[in-house]
Amino acid sequence: MDENKPEQTFQWLKSYGKLKAISLFFFIVLLNFQTVNAFNDTKEIILDPIISYDEVSIEIIIAGYFRFEADALITEKHLAYINVEELFKKLGIYCEPENNGNILRGFIENKRIPYTIDVNLKQIIKAEKTIKSVNGIVKELGAIYIETGVLSEAFNMQMIFNFRSLSIKLEAGFDFPFVKQARLEKMRKNVTKLQSNEVEAFDTIIGRNYHLFKGGTLDWALTSFQSENTKPNNRYYLGLGSELFYGEIRVALNYLEQIKFDRRQFYYNWRFINNDKKYLKQVQVGKIGTQSIAFLGAPLVGASFNNSPNTVRKARGTYTISDYTEPNWTIELYINDALVDYTSSDASGFYLFNVPIVYGYTTLTLKFYGPLGEERIEERTQNTPYTFMPFKVLEYAIAGGILENDDGSTFARSEVNYGLSRFLTIGGGVEYLSSIAEQSLIPFAIAAFQPFSQIIVNFKYAHNVSFKSLLNYYLGSSAFLEIAYKKFVKGQQATLDNMNEIKKLQLSLPLKLNKFRGNTKLSFNQFVYDAFNFNQLNALISTRYRNNSANISLASNWISGESAFTTSTLVLSRRFTNGFIVRPSIQYNVSENNTMRIRAEIEKRASKISFSAAYERNIQFRTNNITFSLRYDLPFARTSLNSFYNNKQLGISENAQGSLAFGAGNGAVNAEYNSAIGKGGILCYPFLDLNENNTKDANEPRVFVRNVKIIGGKINSIKKDSIIRISDLNSFIKYKLTFDDGELDNIGWKFKHNTYQVLVDPNQYKKIEIPILVYGEVTGMIYLKKGERTIGQGRITIQIYDKEGHKVAETLSESDGYYSYLGLKPGNYNLIIEPAQLKKLGYRAAPIQRKVTIKALIKGDFVENLNFVLHSSSDL
Repeated sequence: MDENKPEQTFQWLKSYGKLKAISLFFFIVLLNFQTVNAFNDTKEIILDPIISYDEVSIEIIIAGYFRFEADALITEKHLAYINVEELFKKLGIYCEPENNGNILRGFIENKRIPYTIDVNLKQIIKAEKTIKSVNGIVKELGAIYIETGVLSEAFNMQMIFNFRSLSIKLEAGFDFPFVKQARLEKMRKNVTKLQSNEVEAFDTIIGRNYHLFKGGTLDWALTSFQSENTKPNNRYYLGLGSELFYGEIRVALNYLEQIKFDRRQFYYNWRFINNDKKYLKQVQVGKIGTQSIAFLGAPLVGASFNNSPNTVRKARGTYTISDYTEPNWTIELYINDALVDYTSSDASGFYLFNVPIVYGYTTLTLKFYGPLGEERIEERTQNTPYTFMPFKVLEYAIAGGILENDDGSTFARSEVNYGLSRFLTIGGGVEYLSSIAEQSLIPFAIAAFQPFSQIIVNFKYAHNVSFKSLLNYYLGSSAFLEIAYKKFVKGQQATLDNMNEIKKLQLSLPLKLNKFRGNTKLSFNQFVYDAFNFNQLNALISTRYRNNSANISLASNWISGESAFTTSTLVLSRRFTNGFIVRPSIQYNVSENNTMRIRAEIEKRASKISFSAAYERNIQFRTNNITFSLRYDLPFARTSLNSFYNNKQLGISENAQGSLAFGAGNGAVNAEYNSAIGKGGILCYPFLDLNENNTKDANEPRVFVRNVKIIGGKINSIKKDSIIRISDLNSFIKYKLTFDDGELDNIGWKFKHNTYQVLVDPNQYKKIEIPILVYGEVTGMIYLKKGERTIGQGRITIQIYDKEGHKVAETLSESDGYYSYLGLKPGNYNLIIEPAQLKKLGYRAAPIQRKVTIKALIKGDFVENLNFVLHSSSDL
């Protein structure tokens, strides 16, 4: 291989001055483009006149999770014009017609972003943006229709029209009220489950299916990094998931070319969960995660088991977690794989959650989603800071194995917790680590006390290691005070902490100032050593107003008796109406009264492609850093290109990742760009159950059902094979499926069960037959004989009995005497006029009853002319 090849490849980038000038020019162009679009944005979209069109209903698909139908006009050139008033109302966007429907007014996101659609002027005005289109905004059939491209440009949407399937994939740079409400409803249902012991009712329950071996999922990722004067660094990742010996098996290999292979790069884990067992509910074997008092410093290979279910059981109160990630990212909080809250990080990347306290051993998962579609999952298996048990409930957890360190140290831990009362939980256990020479055994005790839902106190004592106390006082929904104290035994070797004491105080308060909303956080930490005390003081103010956010922080560190080193950081963020986000920031050295760093970032996300760019000048070290990122989503993978230029050195990295889930029905393989391992899916097979035996027979056809309601997952209904595929569900979790009879094409069809509870099997698709019953309809007339005249008689009750003589239904005749009833299963029935009503009115019916047979027909049986004539008793 030519040793000079990297140098030749980057020869044109040797000139630092040229690259800097080009980069600055690039930023100036983007910022000027942004400014022009934000403050003087008038655009005209030219389209050909509509010669002919068809009025149809098309399917709108939002984020792959929600879908509905809306009226549209399809032109001879296959352009789609949407009934915008109907669309906006279904999306939850405020829309009010004026001037006989020629003008639509409303607002997007909030009242500060108004819009006006004027069909006479052929224009859309949204905030400072004006879009004109003579042929793109039309009024037909009494409604305003707008072409999808015009809508996309005016309202920062991405509408991808598929003529063959008559569907539109809809995305936007903001949350639709409908989608936001659905997401909040999802959270409310999960939180309600946490706060209530009520058992939800289902029409049918489908539990685990156990297999010795079944299913298969695969995750893959490729990453390559190149820089000047260095060899390319490639990383390969392959993960496999399946069901093995009735449990979930995960195997993964993470290989880096320039690093000697280490056993830590190989991951394997087998997990079994059965919440119906009393004494043993969860078992793990392989590389396991466990909490510990001692510092382990290496993966643990062994086994763990406990009697805690993986469901969420809500105790009283909450605690807070806060941290930093990338700016403007969306963070979702999961407890035992159930979504309970979500938030967005501010301009500096700060986020905060109030986490519900749950009983027992908990898996806390944070999922991070970036503005460019990045997804990062951080999973922490831990007890919450407050270990509470239900009253008179005892739970245990045991784990042990060998650490993958040079010494092959042995580790073991056992713990028991007991709910002494609703307000007090006590616990204890012992931990063993062979690498601690002087004291391998560490007995420990735990107590958690909650006198009120707003106040929680926790104590933990580890013999010859440490004593820890923690108090949380919640002043309101967004305000809390936390005080923590930890004292270490001098000379302890179990942890890496070499201080004597740690004292922490944290105060968080909501910020409300006129139209500004935000959060303030103040924290103080003190680390006590033999010779000195090290102090940390941090203050944070984060605010939001419309599409702007600001974050200012102050960090001060000092050793007692010496001057402090203090820095302050200001970050501003502005999201413009066309989807661009600009984020300038500055870091200032307060102690030395000089600027340390300045930075500017710009981001833009489209439907499948997104980019970000940043320039940073580190004044302290006199360095410049330029970064650029590009992401493109394929149907089966996510690809990205990232580059940086720092200190006259260029670096470029390429990444591709995706997953495969086998067994997706009818020979299909589900390909996605996110992870499939540890997930599962459901395959719904709707069919007409003509003989009502819950099994599809040869003469019973499949039925295409467009949608099913489920909290979580991704739904894909394909008319070709009539299979509803629901993917991206968490293993060992129960999901509720809801079917709506209105989704069926025939009014004589009804689902036998409208709600299902399904427990997802690991790393596979679970097949479920969905029987649909066929019902017949009976119709007729009720006549009243008056002398020589016969007239229709309303308000007469017709009762329907089955062959055993049980009343199955009744209906009323309309004002003209007509009656009908839809909902009779195949079989023999008798129809009569209600005897008590006849007696009260003094009438007699002829005939006394009508016999009818409902046949099992695919489209449903329809029997008519089942007429009755009423006579006055005095006339007979």
